[in-house]
Amino acid sequence: MHLRYINKLGIPKDIELTGEPLTIGRSREADIPLLDDKVSRAHCGIRLSNGEFYLKDIKSRNGTFVNGQRVEDTAKLKAGDRIQVGSTIFVLESASTQEDAAKGLASVQSSMDDGKGYTTILKEIVEDLAPAAAAAEQPPAAKPSIKVAPSIKISANPKAESAPAAADKPAGGKIRITIKR
Repeated sequence: MHLRYINKLGIPKDIELTGEPLTIGRSREADIPLLDDKVSRAHCGIRLSNGEFYLKDIKSRNGTFVNGQRVEDTAKLKAGDRIQVGSTIFVLESASTQEDAAKGLASVQSSMDDGKGYTTILKEIVEDLAPAAAAAEQPPAAKPSIKVAPSIKISANPKAESAPAAADKPAGGKIRITIKR
Protein backbone atom coordinates (compact mmCIF):
# COMPACT_ATOMS: atom_id res chain seq x y z
CA MET A 1 0.00 0.00 0.00
CA HIS A 2 1.06 3.56 -0.70
CA LEU A 3 0.10 6.82 0.95
CA ARG A 4 0.01 9.69 -1.57
CA TYR A 5 -0.30 13.41 -0.89
CA ILE A 6 0.88 16.81 -2.06
CA ASN A 7 2.99 18.77 0.42
CA LYS A 8 2.76 22.53 1.10
CA LEU A 9 5.37 23.21 -1.61
CA GLY A 10 3.15 21.51 -4.20
CA ILE A 11 5.42 18.48 -4.51
CA PRO A 12 3.60 15.12 -4.79
CA LYS A 13 4.81 12.56 -2.26
CA ASP A 14 4.41 8.79 -2.31
CA ILE A 15 5.15 6.83 0.86
CA GLU A 16 5.20 3.05 0.87
CA LEU A 17 3.51 1.60 3.92
CA THR A 18 5.43 -1.27 5.46
CA GLY A 19 5.22 -3.13 8.73
CA GLU A 20 6.83 -0.17 10.52
CA PRO A 21 4.49 2.25 12.32
CA LEU A 22 4.23 5.67 10.67
CA THR A 23 3.50 8.96 12.46
CA ILE A 24 2.01 12.14 10.98
CA GLY A 25 2.31 15.45 12.80
CA ARG A 26 3.75 18.94 13.03
CA SER A 27 6.84 17.76 14.90
CA ARG A 28 10.16 17.34 13.08
CA GLU A 29 10.40 13.88 14.60
CA ALA A 30 7.22 12.73 12.81
CA ASP A 31 7.70 10.36 9.87
CA ILE A 32 5.55 12.72 7.80
CA PRO A 33 6.03 16.26 9.17
CA LEU A 34 3.32 18.73 8.09
CA LEU A 35 3.77 22.49 8.31
CA ASP A 36 0.21 23.28 9.31
CA ASP A 37 -1.10 25.06 12.43
CA LYS A 38 -4.19 22.78 12.39
CA VAL A 39 -2.00 19.70 12.88
CA SER A 40 -0.91 18.56 16.33
CA ARG A 41 2.75 17.75 17.00
CA ALA A 42 1.84 14.04 17.15
CA HIS A 43 -1.44 14.01 15.25
CA CYS A 44 -2.02 10.41 14.13
CA GLY A 45 -0.30 7.18 13.25
CA ILE A 46 -0.68 4.31 10.79
CA ARG A 47 0.32 0.77 11.65
CA LEU A 48 0.03 -2.72 10.21
CA SER A 49 -1.72 -5.34 12.33
CA ASN A 50 -2.77 -8.84 11.19
CA GLY A 51 -2.28 -7.90 7.53
CA GLU A 52 -4.51 -4.79 7.76
CA PHE A 53 -3.59 -1.12 8.09
CA TYR A 54 -5.11 0.93 10.90
CA LEU A 55 -5.11 4.68 11.53
CA LYS A 56 -5.07 5.91 15.13
CA ASP A 57 -5.84 9.48 16.11
CA ILE A 58 -3.40 10.43 18.86
CA LYS A 59 -5.77 12.77 20.72
CA SER A 60 -5.24 15.50 18.15
CA ARG A 61 -6.86 18.87 18.79
CA ASN A 62 -8.57 19.21 15.36
CA GLY A 63 -9.17 15.53 14.64
CA THR A 64 -8.33 13.12 11.87
CA PHE A 65 -10.88 12.22 9.19
CA VAL A 66 -11.22 9.13 7.00
CA ASN A 67 -13.58 9.60 4.04
CA GLY A 68 -15.10 12.63 5.79
CA GLN A 69 -15.82 10.81 9.07
CA ARG A 70 -13.96 11.85 12.21
CA VAL A 71 -11.86 9.07 13.72
CA GLU A 72 -12.52 8.91 17.45
CA ASP A 73 -9.81 6.35 18.22
CA THR A 74 -8.86 3.82 15.52
CA ALA A 75 -10.12 3.16 11.97
CA LYS A 76 -9.38 0.26 9.65
CA LEU A 77 -8.03 1.48 6.29
CA LYS A 78 -8.58 0.13 2.79
CA ALA A 79 -7.40 1.11 -0.68
CA GLY A 80 -9.04 4.30 -1.90
CA ASP A 81 -9.57 5.82 1.55
CA ARG A 82 -9.05 9.58 1.85
CA ILE A 83 -7.38 10.66 5.08
CA GLN A 84 -7.52 14.32 6.12
CA VAL A 85 -4.99 15.68 8.60
CA GLY A 86 -5.30 19.45 8.95
CA SER A 87 -5.52 20.80 5.42
CA THR A 88 -3.61 17.87 3.88
CA ILE A 89 -5.45 15.04 2.12
CA PHE A 90 -3.77 11.64 1.88
CA VAL A 91 -5.03 8.90 -0.45
CA LEU A 92 -4.34 5.27 0.33
CA GLU A 93 -3.62 3.32 -2.86
CA SER A 94 -2.92 -0.34 -3.38
CA ALA A 95 0.49 -1.45 -4.56
CA SER A 96 -1.03 -2.76 -7.80
CA THR A 97 -1.22 0.81 -9.17
CA GLN A 98 2.50 1.18 -8.61
CA GLU A 99 3.15 -2.27 -10.10
CA ASP A 100 1.02 -1.47 -13.17
CA ALA A 101 3.01 1.71 -13.75
CA ALA A 102 6.27 -0.23 -13.48
CA LYS A 103 5.01 -2.83 -15.99
CA GLY A 104 3.96 -0.10 -18.42
CA LEU A 105 7.34 1.59 -18.15
CA ALA A 106 9.11 -1.74 -18.69
CA SER A 107 6.97 -2.34 -21.81
CA VAL A 108 7.87 1.07 -23.25
CA GLN A 109 11.56 0.48 -22.47
CA SER A 110 11.39 -2.91 -24.20
CA SER A 111 9.81 -1.34 -27.30
CA MET A 112 12.53 1.30 -27.34
CA ASP A 113 15.19 -1.40 -27.05
CA ASP A 114 13.61 -2.99 -30.15
CA GLY A 115 14.23 0.26 -32.06
CA LYS A 116 10.93 2.10 -31.66
CA GLY A 117 10.97 5.77 -30.74
CA TYR A 118 8.67 7.75 -28.47
CA THR A 119 6.58 8.97 -31.43
CA THR A 120 5.90 5.45 -32.71
CA ILE A 121 5.04 4.17 -29.23
CA LEU A 122 2.74 7.12 -28.57
CA LYS A 123 1.02 6.60 -31.93
CA GLU A 124 0.38 2.94 -31.06
CA ILE A 125 -1.09 3.89 -27.70
CA VAL A 126 -3.38 6.48 -29.28
CA GLU A 127 -4.49 4.02 -31.98
CA ASP A 128 -5.33 1.46 -29.29
CA LEU A 129 -7.40 4.01 -27.35
CA ALA A 130 -9.04 5.80 -30.31
CA PRO A 131 -11.60 3.09 -31.29
CA ALA A 132 -12.84 2.78 -27.72
CA ALA A 133 -13.08 6.55 -27.29
CA ALA A 134 -14.90 6.97 -30.62
CA ALA A 135 -17.42 4.27 -29.69
CA ALA A 136 -18.04 5.91 -26.32
CA GLU A 137 -18.64 9.35 -27.89
CA GLN A 138 -20.98 8.19 -30.69
CA PRO A 139 -24.66 8.21 -29.64
CA PRO A 140 -26.30 4.98 -30.85
CA ALA A 141 -29.40 6.31 -32.67
CA ALA A 142 -28.32 9.85 -33.47
CA LYS A 143 -28.23 10.89 -37.11
CA PRO A 144 -25.66 13.50 -38.02
CA SER A 145 -27.13 16.84 -38.99
CA ILE A 146 -25.50 18.57 -41.91
CA LYS A 147 -25.37 22.32 -41.90
CA VAL A 148 -24.47 24.12 -45.07
CA ALA A 149 -23.01 27.56 -44.65
CA PRO A 150 -23.64 30.15 -47.36
CA SER A 151 -20.82 30.46 -49.84
CA ILE A 152 -19.34 33.79 -50.72
CA LYS A 153 -17.80 34.43 -54.09
CA ILE A 154 -15.60 37.45 -54.62
CA SER A 155 -14.36 38.35 -58.04
CA ALA A 156 -12.12 41.28 -58.77
CA ASN A 157 -12.34 40.86 -62.54
CA PRO A 158 -15.95 40.57 -63.66
CA LYS A 159 -14.85 40.05 -67.30
CA ALA A 160 -13.22 36.71 -66.39
CA GLU A 161 -16.65 35.30 -65.51
CA SER A 162 -19.27 34.33 -68.04
CA ALA A 163 -21.20 37.36 -69.26
CA PRO A 164 -23.45 38.48 -66.39
CA ALA A 165 -26.71 40.24 -66.89
CA ALA A 166 -26.34 43.97 -67.51
CA ALA A 167 -28.01 44.84 -64.20
CA ASP A 168 -25.47 42.69 -62.25
CA LYS A 169 -22.45 44.14 -64.02
CA PRO A 170 -20.38 46.32 -61.69
CA ALA A 171 -19.05 49.67 -62.71
CA GLY A 172 -15.39 49.67 -63.83
CA GLY A 173 -12.80 48.67 -61.19
CA LYS A 174 -15.30 47.57 -58.52
CA ILE A 175 -15.46 44.16 -56.84
CA ARG A 176 -18.55 41.99 -57.11
CA ILE A 177 -19.63 39.96 -54.07
CA THR A 178 -22.18 37.23 -54.63
CA ILE A 179 -23.73 35.28 -51.75
CA LYS A 180 -25.34 31.96 -52.65
CA ARG A 181 -27.33 29.83 -50.27
